Amino acid sequence: MTQTQRSPNILFIAVDDLNGWIGALGRHPQARTPNIDKLASRGTLFSRAYCSAPYCNASRMSVFTGLQPATSGIYQNESYWEMTERPRTYFEALREHGYRLHGAGKVFHGTFDYATAGRERASTANWRTIHSHDQLWDQFTCNKSEPMPAQRPLNGMFDFDRFEEVSPWNHLFDWGILPDDRAEETPDAQTVRCAEDFLANPPDTPFLFAAGLYKPHLPWYAPKRFFDMFPLDSIVLPDVLETDLDDVPDIARDWALNPPDHETVTQAGQWKHAVRGYLATIAYCDEQVGRLMAALDASPAADNTIVVFWSDNGFHLGEKLHWRKFVLWEEATRVPFIIVPPQSLATSAQTLDFPASLIDLFPTLFDMAGLAPMPGKDGRSLLPQIQGAPSPDRPAITTWLQGNHSVRFGSWRYTRYHDGSEELYDQDNDPMERVNLANRVEYSGPVEMGRSFTPKD
Repeated sequence: MTQTQRSPNILFIAVDDLNGWIGALGRHPQARTPNIDKLASRGTLFSRAYCSAPYCNASRMSVFTGLQPATSGIYQNESYWEMTERPRTYFEALREHGYRLHGAGKVFHGTFDYATAGRERASTANWRTIHSHDQLWDQFTCNKSEPMPAQRPLNGMFDFDRFEEVSPWNHLFDWGILPDDRAEETPDAQTVRCAEDFLANPPDTPFLFAAGLYKPHLPWYAPKRFFDMFPLDSIVLPDVLETDLDDVPDIARDWALNPPDHETVTQAGQWKHAVRGYLATIAYCDEQVGRLMAALDASPAADNTIVVFWSDNGFHLGEKLHWRKFVLWEEATRVPFIIVPPQSLATSAQTLDFPASLIDLFPTLFDMAGLAPMPGKDGRSLLPQIQGAPSPDRPAITTWLQGNHSVRFGSWRYTRYHDGSEELYDQDNDPMERVNLANRVEYSGPVEMGRSFTPKD
């Protein structure tokens, strides 16, 4: 059986902490992502896509199971694998359908040991596997280490000579240039090499290759040429309103300001440097995507492989006076999401603008591959919309910790916290989410609609 006669392969590109700052989404005017943009031009870009949780493990397990956190009970690092009568992952189902599973990098949750690297002034940070399950894979290459530049932190905001006084939040809160002679040591370079080797000689049976790219996860270290793309004096900062938290619930304000990253960064004069670092590591990530796609295009599997590109959560760089993720606003929850059909089934490029959820990722892949849907899942296939059906009438839901849910439907973001406090934003007229409308009687309609969509956990 030839590649084009059998079930399609899947190249599964998962990126860590990439928000909407790609050229195709226009969320930052200086984003340099030609390879990701080219990928979007080959298939369907979901321009308003949302993660199920603004946290690595909870988001990833939601994708892999097709279940909302309120359904699975995975809100942070709860162990899915020891659950009684746990539902199957889509990876397990693919194996039952005869797929070979290969991959490299960060797919399931893990992190680098930045604490030891900082305390010992080590030249590398070693990988710590948190959730990885060898039985799922025919072959998987884990991350091993990440190269660390000398004289850290490069931003000078903390004193690593008095390391015990540095908050764990700040062990990796750094940005700057990685020496060129260490570029091939990065985990993403190693992941791409594994993918290149695999795609040069793919198996004769259908396969999924998962490439887990780590950047732009903190710390934002990249070779100098990526920083040179963004001269410091030209950096465009996010548009931030100093009174932006005046009308949000206490829970949201506490999440936004703890740790006090925005105060720390601005007082140190590092805001432009940080945004530059994030843009540089996004450009670095984009180059790795270009290498992956070049390897696929040269592969015997090129004509019969679906490509999916997604990020596990977004990221704030000062918006609403917040940094990182761990909140329920737009920048932390909105992510790139692209699906490209096999070349043998190529369709016109398109952008779909309804709120879409990452829990729909695997149901869509199964539908495209002609595989039966898995029962009992919250996710639904987006293939009908890709093929021209009207927008679905279900919202995209993001959850952070138990009892806190944000719902994107139509032009609205509605958020309800576990203490009953609420937010409502009109994205069409207030894309920066600056005016909380939840307590205004004239907006009771969308508030009630948002409440009706909110999970009960």
